[in-house]
Amino acid sequence: MRKWTLLAAGVLAVAATVTVRVFVLPSTAGPASTDAVVLLAGDPETRVPLAVQLAEQGTGVLVVSAADGEVNGPARELCSGHGDLEVHCFRPSADDGDDTRAEARAIGDLVEQSGWTRITVVTSVYHVERAGMLVRRCTDAEVVMVAARPTISLPRWGVAIGHEVGGLVAALTDEAC
Repeated sequence: MRKWTLLAAGVLAVAATVTVRVFVLPSTAGPASTDAVVLLAGDPETRVPLAVQLAEQGTGVLVVSAADGEVNGPARELCSGHGDLEVHCFRPSADDGDDTRAEARAIGDLVEQSGWTRITVVTSVYHVERAGMLVRRCTDAEVVMVAARPTISLPRWGVAIGHEVGGLVAALTDEAC
């Protein structure tokens, strides 16, 4: 019985370590010189201010995923212009769906059309690994991921991580752009 208890504790410790590494403390970069800052849909309270700040401090180019839904209203508001920023807004094709893979395809198209070679993508910390994987599949540009850290409850973290685990499995099993 003691052997099984130790084995279970070891498995739980490894799972907790991997979860923290992938979804709470992913590998990201700080501000970098890039051609554009890309704001992914969702979590506007933390993503929008960070993306705007990075674009203002950088080249002045902000790319916004103008996804549907009330939660994305603050991001869509940027599409009518924001200060001195050059703002590009996109909506993934309805045929592609309303998800990160569809955003990645649209970003890849925009990067190719614009001739950009390096982009910064802003998303929530728990979304960095999957979003980075998908965007990198859809563009030859260098992709720098920057994590916005939401202030959310522990149960909300659990929901977000659960969603990302499912999305990450799907992304790993379907390697298409």
